[in-house]
Amino acid sequence: MLTAAIDLGGTRIKLGLVEDGAVAARDLLPSDSAAGLAARLPAVAKALDRLRAGRALDAVGFATPGIVDRRARRITAINAKWADAPGLDLAQWAHARWGAPLTLANDALAALAGEWRHGAAAGCDGAVMLTLGTGIGAAAVVDGRLLHGSHGQAAIAGHLTVQVDGRPCSCGNRGCAEAEASTSALPALARADARFAASALAAEAVLDYAAVFRLAGADPLARDLRARALAVWSALAVSLVHAYDPAVLVVGGGIAAAGDGLLAPLRRHLDAHAWTPWGRVAVRPAALGDDAALLGIAALAQEP
Repeated sequence: MLTAAIDLGGTRIKLGLVEDGAVAARDLLPSDSAAGLAARLPAVAKALDRLRAGRALDAVGFATPGIVDRRARRITAINAKWADAPGLDLAQWAHARWGAPLTLANDALAALAGEWRHGAAAGCDGAVMLTLGTGIGAAAVVDGRLLHGSHGQAAIAGHLTVQVDGRPCSCGNRGCAEAEASTSALPALARADARFAASALAAEAVLDYAAVFRLAGADPLARDLRARALAVWSALAVSLVHAYDPAVLVVGGGIAAAGDGLLAPLRRHLDAHAWTPWGRVAVRPAALGDDAALLGIAALAQEP
């Protein structure tokens, strides 16, 4: 089965051809999400046609931020990016272009599906994935089943409240994890601090958590931003463990490149604060990198 897999990221659109549980070919496009998804679909289609090199597609899989109605194959709501996406009929687009059926899923759920089938959560009946990047996402496997939710909202745990009366979030809530410690929120958080002008962060061409972790050893503002973010992510991890009872917490997304600088504090916090009398939750880095959501959405496309 040959599946064209599309992963809509806040910075990049990741594309792949998936066959026999492996990504056979891949490409990257800039997201340009402010221009809308409809404006990017021609470039996506052209890139996939280049990858498939004339081979017929059996399915098209779309992993997207936001809330997804998987039965209607519609994006119900999307937050602060791809504003036109809920009005698009992506199933019709896939059928008209390639005569192939569409599978649509939240991007964090697709990433966990990939890690559960092929990566860090393989063989687990209970797993949670936390994706840390431009936004914050989460998804869960409980009793051997991926959770979708009655309205597709089981995978938006980045909008769990971690700070009562915290920062306004674009979803309408206050104090969401995504508003408090995502890459999209970081520039405003840093610039709101009186120390920013004198901080080494002010000279960074790209202000992201890679810069924060790199500079934290010598720069007080970077050190405090790192500590604050680790506190937010750790609190969110505890809430996910208490909500979904996983044996494994998989951490992915661009921020996960911090490695043990991120994973070790998460492990310590979970060991100290998660109520798990049965034992300790294993904390593992995502194993599949950019391929996780591509492999996951392709796996979901094969389900009845």
